[in-house]
Amino acid sequence: MRIVRERPCQRRHHRVTAPLHVTFGCGAKYRSHDWSLGGVSIEGFEGDYPAVGDKVELLLELPFQGYDISFDVEASVIRISEDDRVIAFEFEELTERSHDLMNHFIQDLIRGKMGTIEDAICRIDVPVTPISTEPDPNPTQGTAVRRWPVKTLVMSSLYIVLGIFVFGYVGLLLYSNIMRLEVQSAVVSAPLQTVKMPVDGIVRPIRFVEGARVRKGDEIARIDNLRLAGRISDAEIKYNDVKDALWRAEQKFRVEKERLKLYQIINRTDRDIVVARIEARKEALKAADAHLQRTHALAAKGYATAAKLDEARNRQATAAAALREAELDLERASAMDAVSGRRHYNHKEFVTDLDMMSIDVSEARSRFETAAMQLHALQVMQERQVVRAPFDGRIVTLFQSGDSNVLRDEPLLVLERDSDLTITAFLNQEEILEVGLNDEAQVFLPALGRHIVARVVAIDRSSAFVDGKSDHYTWRGTSERTAAVSLKIQRESRQNQEIRAGLPAVVIFDRRLTSDIYSRISDFSVLSREEADAEAL
Repeated sequence: MRIVRERPCQRRHHRVTAPLHVTFGCGAKYRSHDWSLGGVSIEGFEGDYPAVGDKVELLLELPFQGYDISFDVEASVIRISEDDRVIAFEFEELTERSHDLMNHFIQDLIRGKMGTIEDAICRIDVPVTPISTEPDPNPTQGTAVRRWPVKTLVMSSLYIVLGIFVFGYVGLLLYSNIMRLEVQSAVVSAPLQTVKMPVDGIVRPIRFVEGARVRKGDEIARIDNLRLAGRISDAEIKYNDVKDALWRAEQKFRVEKERLKLYQIINRTDRDIVVARIEARKEALKAADAHLQRTHALAAKGYATAAKLDEARNRQATAAAALREAELDLERASAMDAVSGRRHYNHKEFVTDLDMMSIDVSEARSRFETAAMQLHALQVMQERQVVRAPFDGRIVTLFQSGDSNVLRDEPLLVLERDSDLTITAFLNQEEILEVGLNDEAQVFLPALGRHIVARVVAIDRSSAFVDGKSDHYTWRGTSERTAAVSLKIQRESRQNQEIRAGLPAVVIFDRRLTSDIYSRISDFSVLSREEADAEAL
């Protein structure tokens, strides 16, 4: 008989080679090669092989204490080896009875309650090293060799070390629980400030998130003031209107200034015409005067009639009036020619007046500058509609995420200041009695692995008892940590820039006496010691 020892496998079920008969197909019965709760394989198959994946009905017969227990199982072909004539089946679903029977059989085989002859031989085949039962002789004079009690010394030393460790640990626990008070419910805290909405408006998306750090002056959020936006829109319209008016006034001034060059030529021409007319009318007046003198002389001699004399006088008066009119036209033409560089008169009205137009241009420019200043002021005001960080710190809470209409004085966020860090420890109502003001305490920061020194600056026992609905104090249980102790970090410890608000802390206080009797005894002993020192001095 050949005994095979297989290497450990990673199968889901134990695989055994106990006898199991399998019947399938045309009624041929085969002995299983091995089997488990997951499937069975047979060897020595003869006939047409099924295909891998085919569903078949198997009849399993399990010999048990002289009886054959048979049951039907639905299985599928998972492996075929034609060389070895081996077919492996996987059980599709075992009934509860079949599963319990096969599991019981396998477990008994594993525990040794049942076994095959191969298993018994395997156990007998385990090698055993024989040991002599006679004592070793003493190589020198047949007596036992004297040895050092190494084992006794080692065990004694181990017990001594363990004893020192145990008693030291017990003493440390007693000291920590009696003389000192360790509070693990503590945290590094900092002053908080709520940043509120300065005006009514829409908050644009905030580029920071909760927990982000900000520097003083950093832009946190931008606000769109709807009322200010309306004023800016009106100012822009007014600015564009006055800008267009200024442009039109300047263009009109430029055009009229170009036209005045032509008007100057016309004025000089008119003056020359008037001068020529005066010369002609002077000659006409001289001729009228001479004609009047001749007519007057002829009338005196009786050669001219009175009608002729009146006609001569009328002619002389008409010539004088025409000359006077020409002289006045010359005076007017001379005056207009003197100011032809600034204005022009068309004998009826002043059609061009650069001085008045210059005033209009100045007025339009003044309105334009005023509108520009107003628009700039509103734009500067709009640029200042920004929420900036008032100090270096960390964003604790965001009330507005952006793109929302927020009223004035509504909170936007809560900032935590980096400076003025304190330690806040939460104690119950019994522990708070053992802490005093100005007591120094050791603070351990687990996140940094550092110890720092802090001093108690405030003790608050009742703030957590205030009932916001009824406005009166309500007592809580002594086990709840409703009392708060504030500790200020000492100056030499505050220089570490790694200390940040929110870090967990463990605070170790020196316990104070809470019993009146012990307190009186302690005060008496201190007073006696002080008196003794005073007498010694």
